[in-house]
Amino acid sequence: MLVGTAGCTESTERVWDDVRKAEIASVLRSADLPLAHERPDLVAGKYSLMADSPYAFFRGTLPLYLYDWERNTSGAAESAFEGVPVLSVGDPHLENVGTLRASDGTLGLEVNDFDAASVHTYLWDVRRLATAVALGCHVAKADDNEGCNDKDGRPRDVAKAFANAYAETLVELADGAAPERIVEESDHPILEDLFQRAQLGAETKSELTDLTIFEGGQRRLKRGRVDPDDPSEELLDLPAWVFTSLPKALEEYTTTLVEPVPSSHLQVLDAARAMGSGVASFPRFRLFILVSGPTDSPDDDEIFELKELADAVGPSDLPSNLEFTSNRERIVLTSRAAWGTALAAPYWGTTEFAGFAAQVRWVSGSQKTVRTRRLRDDLGTKDALEKMASTMGRLLARVHASPLKAGELSPAPMVANVFRNDVDGFVDEQADWGEASALRALDDFECFQDALVDFGPLLGTLPSQGKAPPPDMADLYNGIKPAE
Repeated sequence: MLVGTAGCTESTERVWDDVRKAEIASVLRSADLPLAHERPDLVAGKYSLMADSPYAFFRGTLPLYLYDWERNTSGAAESAFEGVPVLSVGDPHLENVGTLRASDGTLGLEVNDFDAASVHTYLWDVRRLATAVALGCHVAKADDNEGCNDKDGRPRDVAKAFANAYAETLVELADGAAPERIVEESDHPILEDLFQRAQLGAETKSELTDLTIFEGGQRRLKRGRVDPDDPSEELLDLPAWVFTSLPKALEEYTTTLVEPVPSSHLQVLDAARAMGSGVASFPRFRLFILVSGPTDSPDDDEIFELKELADAVGPSDLPSNLEFTSNRERIVLTSRAAWGTALAAPYWGTTEFAGFAAQVRWVSGSQKTVRTRRLRDDLGTKDALEKMASTMGRLLARVHASPLKAGELSPAPMVANVFRNDVDGFVDEQADWGEASALRALDDFECFQDALVDFGPLLGTLPSQGKAPPPDMADLYNGIKPAE
């Protein structure tokens, strides 16, 4: 079973497929409609980011993945292997994985984004991640002889390395192997680079250097651009009411932690609207909060991120007995079940703020994310990408082997039994899917770029004055530019 590449290109001659272009615009427009009415500039910013590169486009198209899945477009949900419900990352891809610093100070490779996490068939994650690693191969840049590009079936080889590691690890876990917490490995260029950067960030507390200023014996967050290489990354002022609301939100947050944090640790020193992070979550409000840390010394001040949560995107096949009561519960339960240890990120919790559910987590230089822009030179070779894909397979298998609820049995034996007698067939099916689906994503990216030209920066949505937020909320969403 192969995915067709009926996108907006055909052979070497560019032929626009108006049907697919209209589909992409319609799906994304519908998914973002409420936000486009109340935060049009931010939704336009999201689409601008998506138009910048194929991988950024892929990151922002989970609703399109669901659309194709539900309609079985090009066999999106078709498989010779039966589906089994598992703890699902929801939107697994290379840039949703990175280092987390556990309570004992050690670093581990973990899923670090649970915005879409829920319970779905294991194939939902497997197909999404197979596409992601194959697409990563397309965007990597290295020497032509070693590069992970679209020559000689190399994207398929990378997707196959992922699928093979996933299947082998899942069978091992089903047969009683202990779950593995992945730490730095030798002869693994991408992981070595990731862990080295994380260790350096931990030693230097680079988050304080990058995001704060220390003047007159006090520390505060910077304002304006914080990343010279990324003009979208800014810290902006907030309306005064935010500062009076934060203590209560942080107090509520502490009740969701495995190990409580004293209130003295979370005395608010400053806060700012953080703009420019993520792709799918770009329009949602995100705050950086500078707090006092464990002592009165400014040297151990800490930064926390408070981010607005949204509903998960995924197939509507969640068993009723596995439904989550709220997005906050969903984030807490899925993250701790997915990690190698429940204390993989001890400061990760949730709260309520401004009437919204929100996630709170520590901002630290020790917590680095895999970035496709770093897949260059030695990090962009076919060998490096295959090793990273294999690691992703092992990590996803461990997540899928986690019990769906505390005290329940692992679903790993049920999943393993689906393909145990035909592992090669399962691996080949996912490799074929990843290769062809990545090509489709490249075609869809071109369709999307054309749609922005044809339909405008909001893909045809017209901002509605009647649905615009009140000024105080608009200032929260958009931030307040500091007076020059």
